[in-house]
Amino acid sequence: MISDISDQLDPTLKTRVYTLLDKNPDLTPLQLCRILRISYKKKGGYVAHIRTDWKYDPEKQHGSKCSVHAWRGWAYMPPGGPGSDKAVDPWKPTRARNKWLLFKNSLGRLQWFRTGRVNIYARAPVEPGRIMQLLAQAFTWPEIITDLKVFRQLVLGIRFKGAHYVFPLGFRLPQPVVVDLFGPSNGVIVKLSDRSHPKGLELQVHYPDWAERNERLFRDLEDFFKDFRGGPGKPQDPKSPYWV
Repeated sequence: MISDISDQLDPTLKTRVYTLLDKNPDLTPLQLCRILRISYKKKGGYVAHIRTDWKYDPEKQHGSKCSVHAWRGWAYMPPGGPGSDKAVDPWKPTRARNKWLLFKNSLGRLQWFRTGRVNIYARAPVEPGRIMQLLAQAFTWPEIITDLKVFRQLVLGIRFKGAHYVFPLGFRLPQPVVVDLFGPSNGVIVKLSDRSHPKGLELQVHYPDWAERNERLFRDLEDFFKDFRGGPGKPQDPKSPYWV
């Protein structure tokens, strides 16, 4: 409604106000009238309507539109699933001391440890369907997992480990800024105008290792007290060494 009225009254003024707001969204109606050299008493209300129209225009809104890359997660092979004792094509052995296996294709890569843990690294664009397809090509296509129930439990057990979120800003700072103060404690690193995204804000988020260890400890304590009371205990996930 406001857009139709603005077009009928003065389409040229609306275009000029839109141009100024695209450059500086913080301009008030009074400041806009001073820049355009028009009377605020006569045109102030009209300029305020144009500013409101610009603010709620879907094409002008800057919400949480971002791109995601470097997504990583982890899961455990469910009870009854296969082990990683032998490398089966397309899995490749590595020279690591814990002898984990590597799977890699255009969707990402996987690390499979003897403890049953599977580290997942997904390439952009990150979507749940692409992550499931990555696991399917690694386990079901070579017939390592033939039971769909086991594969379903593996997919449902995927946990988030970290990712990089990039928000477009539209401008570049004179110098790049990196805020890594809260990286070890909260798992959050902020980067502005770096080489990879000169006109964007990159938010690197990861699940801290100490939080994952505490979660595993609480789960083990819960299982211990269930067994201590004589209740039915659920199967425990394999214990991972510190390097996993």
